[in-house]
Amino acid sequence: MNKRWDETWHRLREWTNGQGPSERLAAQLLLHEDYESIDPSHPLGGKDGARDAVCQKDGKRWLMAVYFPRGQQNFDVIKKKFIDDLRGIEPNQADGMVFVTNQELRLAERKALQKAAGTVGVALFHLEKITAILDQPEMAGIRKQFLGIDFTEEALRQEVASAKDAVLAFTKHLEGVHTGGNTFCYWMLYNFDLSQNIARDFVIIRQGEYPLYDVRVRIRDMDANKDIMQRQWGEINSPADYLIVRWPLPLSIYYRIFFHARNGSWNQDLILSRSTSAQCWLAATRVLERSGEARFEHIDNGFIDEFGLAVWRA
Repeated sequence: MNKRWDETWHRLREWTNGQGPSERLAAQLLLHEDYESIDPSHPLGGKDGARDAVCQKDGKRWLMAVYFPRGQQNFDVIKKKFIDDLRGIEPNQADGMVFVTNQELRLAERKALQKAAGTVGVALFHLEKITAILDQPEMAGIRKQFLGIDFTEEALRQEVASAKDAVLAFTKHLEGVHTGGNTFCYWMLYNFDLSQNIARDFVIIRQGEYPLYDVRVRIRDMDANKDIMQRQWGEINSPADYLIVRWPLPLSIYYRIFFHARNGSWNQDLILSRSTSAQCWLAATRVLERSGEARFEHIDNGFIDEFGLAVWRA
């Protein structure tokens, strides 16, 4: 699949196919531009009589000279090659020279080459001009043959589909940056003190690529059937936000936490059970979409062995 919109330009400039294919490509370009009776010399090697080909146009005899190095060359190098090729005009009884090159030529450089040719007629087929010709729909076969670029209907369909996917992905990314995308968060308690039956670290953990905005938290004690905390948390940029607290804990408790943010809302169930052997409250938690679909689940090591499977409430 072609990834650049300017793939033709890049493949021409970074030419790696050698002299023979470049001369044959040049011949096809000239045929497209109404040059006739093209007579190549030896594109595969051999004495070429100071020419790559001769051709006819508008009743004149033209010498074709081809220069396709790999990568952009210094203008002095290009000019030297151009002048060397001009020496083929007289022995080939040509009226002018067509110089076909994969090099970028600025306007001033084109004028410099025209000036160096003196009274000899010159037609310059430089990188931008060749690219414009080859990118025409009727040149699809030539692009494919010499550059390996396939702009068939199926290839174009794939290109368009790929571009649409890229646009959708970028749009989704921008949406995520502004709203939070599919990021969510959940609540946990840490740093337990068994002698005082408390937790000291109150932590909101973010899961996802994007920050969360306008986060609101409501915590409900499902055993007591009452809300025990509501807080406008705000923005969460870091992987986790925390508070230092003295959060009282019974032997076992079931919390339900309601989160609301700019990107939507979700619920979390959190079961905490005191474990003397683990010296903490072991946790089982899950996060649910509003639809009831589970997004996240975590059960501490040892929880099931000591307390059995987590029993989630409706």
